[in-house]
Amino acid sequence: MELTDLQNLWSKYDKIISDNTHINKEILKTILIYKTENRINWIRIKAAFNLVLPIALFTTILIPRISFRADLSFIIGGLLFSAAFILIYIWALQYFQKANRIDFKNPIASTKKEIKVLEKYKLKITKLGYLLMPVELIGIFLMAKIPIFSTDSILPFLLIITVMSISIFVTFKYSIIERFNKINQEITDIERLEN
Repeated sequence: MELTDLQNLWSKYDKIISDNTHINKEILKTILIYKTENRINWIRIKAAFNLVLPIALFTTILIPRISFRADLSFIIGGLLFSAAFILIYIWALQYFQKANRIDFKNPIASTKKEIKVLEKYKLKITKLGYLLMPVELIGIFLMAKIPIFSTDSILPFLLIITVMSISIFVTFKYSIIERFNKINQEITDIERLEN
């Protein structure tokens, strides 16, 4: 074999390796996009569930158990609960809309930006939701004529505070932050494959 034949053979194999590398990168990119889209789809499903659940609980559990009265404690309780409930529901609806805007057909940089916006919004509304939870509970207690400042209500209050504390820890540590960290890592891997 002559030198030119070896160079041609070398170039041919180099092109084959380059083509295979490109195909492998595309396959890996497709797999990563599919995985990330599934994670986003789960976020959408949870967001839709968070829109349906409060209405279902409100209509099936809360309304039948509350007797409507024309006294001041019921009106104040209703206003407190309604204001907090409506705010939290509006935030949940906005979160659902933001999650549905994410489209992997767009460039990966804009998708990454939308996911970052979604993550920040979820953290914000979750914090605000937990801050408004005591207002909702006080409203429910006032509407249901449950004494707030009595010795009988100390144990339920301690139980509620304990459950809320555990819920806050688990939600922020494992649910929100961990989920979005995985998504952001996958998006970074996709960006690396594109370059």
